[in-house]
Amino acid sequence: MSSLLAFHAHPDDESVSTGVTLAKYADEGHRVVVATATDGSAGEIHNYDNPEELFPKLAEMRRKELEASLEALGVKEYEWMGFKDSGMMGTSENDDPDCFWRQNYFDPVGKLVDIIRKYKPDALITYDPFGGYGHPDHIQTHRIGTAAFFAASDLDKFPLKENQEVWIPERLYYSAWSKTRMQSRRQQMFDAGIISEEEFNRFNPIGSEHDDIDVEVDGRKYVEHKINSMKAHRSQFKDDWWGFNIPDEFKEDFLGYENYILAFNRGPWSSETDLI
Repeated sequence: MSSLLAFHAHPDDESVSTGVTLAKYADEGHRVVVATATDGSAGEIHNYDNPEELFPKLAEMRRKELEASLEALGVKEYEWMGFKDSGMMGTSENDDPDCFWRQNYFDPVGKLVDIIRKYKPDALITYDPFGGYGHPDHIQTHRIGTAAFFAASDLDKFPLKENQEVWIPERLYYSAWSKTRMQSRRQQMFDAGIISEEEFNRFNPIGSEHDDIDVEVDGRKYVEHKINSMKAHRSQFKDDWWGFNIPDEFKEDFLGYENYILAFNRGPWSSETDLI
């Protein structure tokens, strides 16, 4: 069996962008590992009546939610890198010298290199250069993930530690959203009355051109795993969030496919439906 490492920015990203993918490969017996860069401590708190009291222990809450999310996906191994959430550009969290966005190159890259050498993934998933939607932590995750993919074999900058051995992953993927598929889904939502005409018209689709996408994973079988994974992040998703209220006839199409760009490949690969 193969090994897959998904490197994400925050607790909850593993479920939103790669949930059915992780559930599928875990269910098929592959080794699936999630590495989470930040502690998620700069986000809002939903579904609690006392958010001000909870903020001091938000990082601890988010870690427990991540563990519950991974359990829902069937993922048994994860790495909590623990960098401070950077918030959005222009916020006080983003100016914090300890946040992930402000880290120097070698510390986070070295930590991810250690994770690569520990789990020996055949493929690494991270984000595209825009981080999917421009969040600083997502952009930094792209930078660190891409750098670590290539640096894992660099014994000059990252010497082997005790009991380590060199490991070079074969493939690097960027998780992606197809603009074409997103717009098609929004058209379905508008036609079904789920979103208004104003909401439909003001939407500027993020994501990648459909022709740039190399792999589309069909995880329709694992949609409920993904929904339960997202629900595990109770402090992050409101109970009435649209993703929990998708009509049954749309659920598989909306949530059951996940897209990837093959950024680099060192080995044989010829599948448009499979990462490993």
